[in-house]
Amino acid sequence: MLCIQLFLLILLGFQSILALFVVTAPKIFYTASYGHTVEMVCKFPVPKEDDLNKLKVFWKHYPTRHDNARQVTRFTNGRVDVLSQENLYKGRASMVIEELKNGMAILKIKEVKLTDAGTYVCALELGGSDYQEIRLSVQASYSNIETSSNILEDNKISLTCESSGFPEAEVYWKQNGVNISLPVNTSQNQTTDGFYKIRSTIKGVDMNKSYNCVFWNKALSEETEASLKYSGLVELLESNHNRYPQRNDSGHHTPLLITITVVGCVIFLVAMVILFSNKRHLCFKCFKKKGDGSSPL
Repeated sequence: MLCIQLFLLILLGFQSILALFVVTAPKIFYTASYGHTVEMVCKFPVPKEDDLNKLKVFWKHYPTRHDNARQVTRFTNGRVDVLSQENLYKGRASMVIEELKNGMAILKIKEVKLTDAGTYVCALELGGSDYQEIRLSVQASYSNIETSSNILEDNKISLTCESSGFPEAEVYWKQNGVNISLPVNTSQNQTTDGFYKIRSTIKGVDMNKSYNCVFWNKALSEETEASLKYSGLVELLESNHNRYPQRNDSGHHTPLLITITVVGCVIFLVAMVILFSNKRHLCFKCFKKKGDGSSPL
């Protein structure tokens, strides 16, 4: 029994020593939207005013578990060490210095990029040392949807929606709020910035009806959609008629027949001019021959 009590006393004493300087994180997972601002917080025992010059704060970033650490920002000797900050974070990442006296090490990142996602470590030293890991996820909404239309060779209409975001989204089409099952071709590719560029085309739509393309971002639980309405689609169809002219019964395009006719007429006219010129020349020679000394004076 005495041994147990002694062990508990030692354990409590050890915990009290560890409790002298402990770093905690109110949140260990953050989600930020592309282009917005995020603030990640670590807490530590409130320092005395004289201890701020002894405080050391390090924020490092691991994009993946296999990557080396990147120096985001560092506070030592009572000031921020600007030279240690990597170029990727210059002008965007900073520490909220005025909150250090309140026991909070806050990392603020502006204009968040997709490459800012990953694990962040806030490590602090002040008579002891401790650290916390925080995860940051970056997502981009498919809010900017570009739409277009096209007239196919068979005079059928195709509608297209295109947008970029992250992570990869699903696209489906609706008409009057109901999913439709017309042929849809959806493709995606990832840009150098990490965005997913998704393009979806539906074919064989009715020119008198409107359609909605919907981008479903599961990670954000977000739906963004665009409505495609074409009140002047009949005029558009007529303007495209010259590109895809109707065939006649002989199987030739009407413009081709006109071209052949015009060429034939030109050849005929040229032949007539040549024939007329030759005939006139012969007649003139005959007239001169008859008039040389054969006619009476």
